[in-house]
Amino acid sequence: MEDKCVKFFIFALDISIVASTYLNYSDMIRSSFLAVIFLVCFSWDAFAQFSLSADIRPRAEYRKGYRVMPGPDDQAAVNVSQRTRLIMGFNSEHITTRVSFQDVRIWGQHLPFGQTAALDLHEAWLQLALGDQFSVKAGRQEIRYDNQRFFAINDWNQSAQKHDALVISFKNQNNEVHFGNAFNQSSDRLFGTPYYMNNYKTLHYLWYKTGLSSGVNLSLLGVADGYEHPEDPGQLSLRTTASAFLEVNAGLISLRANPAVQGGKTARGENISAWYFMLQATANLTGKVRSELGVEVFSGINYEDPDNKYRAFSPLYGAGHTVQGYMDYFTNVTAHTRGAGLINPYLKNRFLLSEKTSFDADLHLFFLQNNFVHQGNVIDKYLGTEIDFTLSHSINPVTSLVMGYSVMFGTESMEVIKGGSKDEFAHWGFVMIRVRPRFL
Repeated sequence: MEDKCVKFFIFALDISIVASTYLNYSDMIRSSFLAVIFLVCFSWDAFAQFSLSADIRPRAEYRKGYRVMPGPDDQAAVNVSQRTRLIMGFNSEHITTRVSFQDVRIWGQHLPFGQTAALDLHEAWLQLALGDQFSVKAGRQEIRYDNQRFFAINDWNQSAQKHDALVISFKNQNNEVHFGNAFNQSSDRLFGTPYYMNNYKTLHYLWYKTGLSSGVNLSLLGVADGYEHPEDPGQLSLRTTASAFLEVNAGLISLRANPAVQGGKTARGENISAWYFMLQATANLTGKVRSELGVEVFSGINYEDPDNKYRAFSPLYGAGHTVQGYMDYFTNVTAHTRGAGLINPYLKNRFLLSEKTSFDADLHLFFLQNNFVHQGNVIDKYLGTEIDFTLSHSINPVTSLVMGYSVMFGTESMEVIKGGSKDEFAHWGFVMIRVRPRFL
């Protein structure tokens, strides 16, 4: 512990020298800064509650069919993106805080001699403990629940996902309740509250989880999110979602079921009547192989015989990449199926090659849930088949290497829904290194 303190003091000394040299800080300010660090080191037990870590992950991708099938004249794209995060945290008996900054960029996106600002505040929250069971968490934060179907951090996306929210929590031995709230504004206004952004203006949710018996857990989620009318900001429409998530773990086999319904109104005031269902079975029979068989169904609009209801189910702020194929054809189910809904049967297999290496082979089938009309005819509901291969290797405790290759075999219906040509070979591959060091 003392060695850490000495190293940190030397690090702080270097910073103070640079600051005084380039920022014209006075000797008095530098001395005061070092005095504070010196006092902190002498009370190292308190300082030990502070943590400092990083998350650095460059990712190279080859794209010719990622998100959409290529056309006859489309050339392959190659790029390298990188996310760099610095994460600071503090934990004590009564308060927990976390602040993380991140820079997300494509290599070469900014000129080497440029001064383009790219730093983003990913997280900035504090959590106050109110006794042993209650807490309040406020600020910019990641929100995830259950299998991340409706609230996810979307970590594959280099920018990831976060919310500016207030979450009140209660937890005892067998129950946990979260009550979340958010009210968004695009600027600091003196009059009125128009938002003018493609995001929810208000968000309220209640999540409850309980253990029904040994190995059986049930979660209930209720969400009401409000969106402004695109042409009339004074008109706010609420969409409601109710979901149940049941998980049964029976030794080497586990089952998951997740029904949900959606109501309320769209941003344009249409009445919503939509539903969703997921059923999944996972088997880990050998210890070296894990298989997962499941299906997801998102209700959609019947374009052959439409009614006055909006029947396309939205998965809210949930994950797409990890659930519906790594080629990301349906990360936004509503938009990417033209509102006709989706059926996604899948089979996922993970092979443990060693303690540090695993290989995944996944199969996805994609169908429209309802009828879609093109040029006066109802198209075939079968959209295509995707195969994903992923190899993951842990190089050391803080470094991992992930490689993947995927192909999409699209149909004429996929051409109608997503564009591109079914006759072109749609494939995608990536190599990603992730380093997560802990400095303090």
